[in-house]
Amino acid sequence: MSSRVLQLGNVSAVKTAAVPAAKLEPLVIPVRYVARGDIVHATSTALSTEVVQVRSVVLPHTGSAIDLKLFFPGAGVVRQHGVVSQTMGDQFRATFTDCDEFSRQRLYALLHGREVGAQRSQRFHTDLEVIVREPGRAITAALVSNLSRTGAFVRLARLPARGRVVELELAFPGEAVHESVNAFVVHVAPGRGIGVQFIGATEAFTSRLDEYLARLSR
Repeated sequence: MSSRVLQLGNVSAVKTAAVPAAKLEPLVIPVRYVARGDIVHATSTALSTEVVQVRSVVLPHTGSAIDLKLFFPGAGVVRQHGVVSQTMGDQFRATFTDCDEFSRQRLYALLHGREVGAQRSQRFHTDLEVIVREPGRAITAALVSNLSRTGAFVRLARLPARGRVVELELAFPGEAVHESVNAFVVHVAPGRGIGVQFIGATEAFTSRLDEYLARLSR
């Protein structure tokens, strides 16, 4: 963000360039929100300096007040209050209600990659056993070959269609109890598998996932 100093007599004033008009940019990052007392872990699909678009298995009502935490990998957490302005399919948009100029500049910088690690969650190669459940189909055993905080690539023979929501039961190493998460199929690779985006994760799943990813990063 550029700025220039104006000399006003003996006083120096800093004029900061205005943030451009808000435009939703595609961006997938972890999102935690609280609406009507319910805590939900989900992921974004788009973001601007004024609005976030979130994919979630549970949709808050239009007009509901919502508290949000946006997790930018490598760049920290941005907290915002908002109001649910629109719902569509399995997604909703929340308009920020307390986004001051500093917050808008921070979001703009993050959106345009001006802070390290702002663009995407780090992905790790792995061979994690997973059970895939899809309504109306038999349970399928598969492998997660690529994993991040927002999603995974799952190798399996019988592929769900793009846009389907499946349940994944992951076997994290050293854990006697498997953790489950709903996932939205965002990409289908014929003969290989599916790319999924996590939606509606529980606190327990998010905690286990963070611990596992921390071990992989060492």
